[in-house]
Amino acid sequence: MPSLEYIKHKRIDFDKWDTAIFSSDLPLVFAQSFYLNATCPHWDALILGDYESVFPITYKTRFGFRYLPQPPFTSQLGAFGKVDQDVEKVFHDYILKTFKLIEVELNAGNRLKSEFIVPKKTYIIDYKSDFKFNQNTKRNISKALENELRVIEVPSNEALILSKKIINPFLRKEVALSKETVLCLDRLLVNAIAEGCLKTFKVADNKNGIRALAHFICNGKHALYLKGALVDKGDKSGSMHLLLSHAISVYKDQSIFFDFGGGSGSKGLAGFYEGLGGVPMEYSFLRVNRLPRLIKFLKSKK
Repeated sequence: MPSLEYIKHKRIDFDKWDTAIFSSDLPLVFAQSFYLNATCPHWDALILGDYESVFPITYKTRFGFRYLPQPPFTSQLGAFGKVDQDVEKVFHDYILKTFKLIEVELNAGNRLKSEFIVPKKTYIIDYKSDFKFNQNTKRNISKALENELRVIEVPSNEALILSKKIINPFLRKEVALSKETVLCLDRLLVNAIAEGCLKTFKVADNKNGIRALAHFICNGKHALYLKGALVDKGDKSGSMHLLLSHAISVYKDQSIFFDFGGGSGSKGLAGFYEGLGGVPMEYSFLRVNRLPRLIKFLKSKK
């Protein structure tokens, strides 16, 4: 096996990194350099050989120690490139030896078992398989069309402006994300626009009022529903069903699978995704906490 090397951010060859991501069984947008540069701007890398196998180190520093958290707006990271259980174990052993606090999600292609790993799931549509909307979804789409709602693609020069107006307040007030985390979404949109892989759709009514807005990122294999919001959270017009169904149709010829964007702890969300044809995809959550007792206490008060 090639030797393991820890590469600081400024020394990462992003072209080779992205080639490794695209050579993976699951070439997820979460692990591409443009995405990581937005969600964790200082990330480092574990590299085996000449970028044959890679693992992003998305560290943070708090109370004088470095720990390994999952970046915001990111569902699955872990090992990419040429990956087998021996490769996974090399990465696994290194981070366990290096970090006392680890809270990272490993992609669904990573199979290593460990006492520190528990399952999580997301919902996806595999375009190679049959999928269909359930009756409730069909009713909501019909309702939206009867109400003369339509889906419009937002020009890239307007996507960030509308996002700050509609999605950012939702994330701050309803989801209770920090200002810093919401700014991370802004950076991600800017990077995705520069990469040419962002699509933003809005649902408009017959007076050109906006009912819903959502962002999607696609790398030609993985289509991701990044984030969306209703303008009025009490809106029962079916606008989000209409918007998501439109995006699913658009990406059918542009990607291998459509990803609803991460763990679905809410039964309501799970039901919403299932109604759109989503099926579960299981991946792993690696969690280790060997912090000193005092720091554990301070962390709990954060």
